[in-house]
Formats: sequence, C-alpha cells, structure tokens
Amino acid sequence: MDHGTTGGLEEPYYAQARDFVQRHLPPCSGLQVTLTYAQSLDGMIAARPGQQLLLSSRAAMAMTHRMRAHHDAILVGIGTVLADDPQLSARLLPSSEMPCHPQPVVLDPHLRMPATARLLSGPRADPRLHSPWIIAGPHADPAKRQELQRLGATVISVDQVDQQGRPLLDAVAAELSRRGVRRLMVEGGAHIIQAFLASVLVNTLVVTIAPVFVGVGGVTAACASAAHAQTFPNIRPLAYEQFGTDVVMVASVQQ
Repeated sequence: MDHGTTGGLEEPYYAQARDFVQRHLPPCSGLQVTLTYAQSLDGMIAARPGQQLLLSSRAAMAMTHRMRAHHDAILVGIGTVLADDPQLSARLLPSSEMPCHPQPVVLDPHLRMPATARLLSGPRADPRLHSPWIIAGPHADPAKRQELQRLGATVISVDQVDQQGRPLLDAVAAELSRRGVRRLMVEGGAHIIQAFLASVLVNTLVVTIAPVFVGVGGVTAACASAAHAQTFPNIRPLAYEQFGTDVVMVASVQQ
C-alpha cells in the first residue's frame, strides 16, 4: 500500500490520477473522511493476517498518492505499521511538483510502534516528511511514550476507549479536527477499515480492485462482527475508472 518509486512511471498515469482526484474529492465542510483500500477480486486485502500483500498497479498507486497529497492526514492502525512498515507519503507525483506530504497518524493503543519504523526514521532523513502522531489509550506504557517522543513522534492520549482499550473513533476524529485536520484519509488495516465502515464518519469510499484471486485464508476488509455488519452504511457509486490493470470505484457514503 505504500511502495514503489517514481522511476519508470508513465506521465499519463500522473495526469489521470490528478484529474480523477479533482473530479471526485468532495468539497471540504468540517472533517471530511476518505476511506480507501485495495482488494482482490474475491474481496481480500491480505493473504494472511499480518502479512503484506501488494495488490495495486503502479497506475493505481499514482492515484492513491495523488489522493494522499490532497489530504491533511493519513491514518492507519498499528497492525499496518508492523506488517508493512509504510512511509505514508505522497511520492508518486511528477518530478516538477513538490510533494505535499500528509501528516501520518497511527492508532496504537498500547504503543507497539517499533523504534526502527520508517515513520520515525524517514523525517530525520527527509525534512519534508512529518513525524507521526500516535494515538494511544490512557494506560499506555509511560516509558515507551517517552522513547517514541524522543524519536520525534507526538503521542496523543485519548481517554475514551472501547472494552479492548482502543480509542473510540469519534474521540479520535474530534482530536484530529481540533489539531487542524480537515481532510483525513484512512487506509487500513482490516480492523480499522471495518471500524470506520461501521462508524458515521466516512464521507467518501475509494476501493481499488485488482484482477487477482487470493483464495482461502485471505483477510477481507468486510469480514466484521455481526454488530459491525448491521451498521455498515449504504453507498452511492459515483464512478468506476480503470487505472492500469485495476478498476477503481469511488462512492459517497450515506449514513
């Protein structure tokens, strides 16, 4: 979900990505949340829990990075950090453009972020990148909090949590809005996708569908608990567009 370089990327991908995002990103009114992920034809986002699976074509990745550049912040769960070690940057843009990188946000209730994560080391090597905001629960280890802050992260405690100690999304959204985030892009992993789908926070859904099958044992974005499934929203598809070998659907979410 966060790999590849600009080398060899064809210019038409850039133009298509720019036009697509400009056409379909809604006007900003309050906090606007875009939920985006890539899946296989059989609806899988990973081959196994905790394992990385690269699905998007280079053209679709150009669209994703253009989308990132139009958001203030990009949010993932700690599982994605542990599995993928992403940078959450907007690198796949024309060389003539200075990338506007989003603020990385990681939901990490128990502060499992490794000190070696690229989200921590990247901003030290490239000052255009932002050090991550890490959303923790109220009982996170104070020593780990100090370590992450020493490495440049901002650790934000959210007191409102669920029974598993995970910060409630409404409280997270309110805190991000208070810190100036107006456009938030959410990328995963599976639990984060399910939780946001079951919330009333998502405005726009962008799903990249890759022409592959994963099969038995794969992880699906919509394999939620019965409670989550009952609260999944209706969507109104706005467009389908081919990017390389993939098809991208963008839809408005109707809560």
